[in-house]
Amino acid sequence: MSNQEISEKDDRFKLMELGIPYNVTHMKSGNTLCSDDSLVILQNGATTLEIRTPPKFEAKQIPWHDGLIRDIVWSSELKVFVLLTKKSLFTFDSKTTDCAAGTAHDDSQLKIKAYSNVKPYNDKALFWRCACVDTKLFISYSGSSTVIDEYILGPSSCTIVNRYEPPQTCAYNEGIWCIRTHPNTKQIGMTVMNSNNNTWRFEIRDPTNLAHIWQTPLPIPHGDGEVTPLPNGDWLIVNSCGARFIQISNLAIKLAVEYERELKNAILFRKKYFIIRTKNTLEIHLMKKEHD
Repeated sequence: MSNQEISEKDDRFKLMELGIPYNVTHMKSGNTLCSDDSLVILQNGATTLEIRTPPKFEAKQIPWHDGLIRDIVWSSELKVFVLLTKKSLFTFDSKTTDCAAGTAHDDSQLKIKAYSNVKPYNDKALFWRCACVDTKLFISYSGSSTVIDEYILGPSSCTIVNRYEPPQTCAYNEGIWCIRTHPNTKQIGMTVMNSNNNTWRFEIRDPTNLAHIWQTPLPIPHGDGEVTPLPNGDWLIVNSCGARFIQISNLAIKLAVEYERELKNAILFRKKYFIIRTKNTLEIHLMKKEHD
């Protein structure tokens, strides 16, 4: 990827400036990847959570006994990570573990809370993705004709307050792949796939009622579409199981760039580190600024 000149006053994410990652580690298969202001968290294998902190991003392993995690998001309201599996919801307070590299053997000291009342609406339904907006928690289900449940999430309770179904969520022949909240606008971004023609689009929704705000077709030839927010209200679409990044800026597709390896997910951490999860690796790029 080529480098371009950067304006000191423009802190927008510069997708074309990605060079060689300065940190690469092998990963087991998976797609989870999330951060707050201090650390990065992901699942690496069915029985391990990993916490990584800059600048070396060495892995601290935390035992996990509740199966495949479908999604991890940060709740800025509760200051905890929200962990979603196929059938269950958890929160994790990262302040309860030492973030030095190594393994946390005594997981009884870790503050992982299960919300036992939060379950799919029937035995066949499976949780898929989630997003937090203040005290609201949205949980989407896998498959086409996607259903989205809205909860009020508290430190000790999680109460359902609404259920959105097609055609309000999407058409009956469509499925919502990923939902994310933008911290700047508090709006929800989502990727939607039409199963009749295998076309994708990105939508922005109002979190008060999931009303449509804006949408655009996405150039995704194959694979899926993860979503990650960027500074200044921008969005990044990560073509998981493909190799394409699509940057959306000012309600328009700004750029599409091919990566060298098969993608799974990506996040921008502290506006300084661009962290990419590929099929087999975790790759960390240092986003360079002029006069650094």
